Amino acid sequence: MSESSISEVARYLIAARRDHRQWDASDAAPLNDAGEAYAVQDLVTGGLDADLGGWKTSAPDPHSVPIAAPIYSALLHRTGTQIPASELFVIGIEGEIAFRMKRDLPPLDRPYSREDLLAAAGEMLPAIEIVDTRMTNGLEESRHLILADNQSNGGLVIGPGIVNWRNLNLLRQAASVTVNGQVKYSGIAANRAGDLFRLMAWAADHCATRKRPIRAGDIITTGTYTGMILVEPGAEVVVEFPEIGRVEVSFPVGPEIPGRVGY
Repeated sequence: MSESSISEVARYLIAARRDHRQWDASDAAPLNDAGEAYAVQDLVTGGLDADLGGWKTSAPDPHSVPIAAPIYSALLHRTGTQIPASELFVIGIEGEIAFRMKRDLPPLDRPYSREDLLAAAGEMLPAIEIVDTRMTNGLEESRHLILADNQSNGGLVIGPGIVNWRNLNLLRQAASVTVNGQVKYSGIAANRAGDLFRLMAWAADHCATRKRPIRAGDIITTGTYTGMILVEPGAEVVVEFPEIGRVEVSFPVGPEIPGRVGY
């Protein structure tokens, strides 16, 4: 794909966010690889002049190269927030484990190690990632176009954190998801990526090569433990990791709620 085509995809995604309308990407030239997707991410973030509050990273298994996408500060929320359903095109929810970083992670003359990330991670947080898309067929688009659209991030809701987490088994965690009082997921959950600190070390290297390295205070979320569950407007959602904490969000129908809880 040419540089002008990458810029064109970025322009469509910027307009979709600014005008709150979905883009029909069926006629778009395909993105060839993750590098082109990250180039689009950078152009969209710059074009929106968006502040970053964190990053999402994930991988389909312990051996694949992970992915990363920025999370805009405006899309970070505290538990209990109400996000009007009208602000989203689809509403997917994923129970995740996130970290608030306590150290900057600038470029180094070597790759970051999992031990570096263990030392840099502060609070562990229960989180709900909100899955949304700026494309009319976004959840079915090519993986590179989805990655260009910040891996379908529509927001991240975080609950109160814990600091004594280093002895927890993060490969297997009890978790539950409740929607409108009905249990949609309950069991021992696992992250397909395996070691979260391998994942975050990759993300630290990735971000350090771009214009915005990970900073102290950033929230890093590490991919779903519960799978994605699509919910309807009006839904009230609770995700709980009993050893970590509880996080809640609702999606009321109607106009924006004055004074809703933000991050």
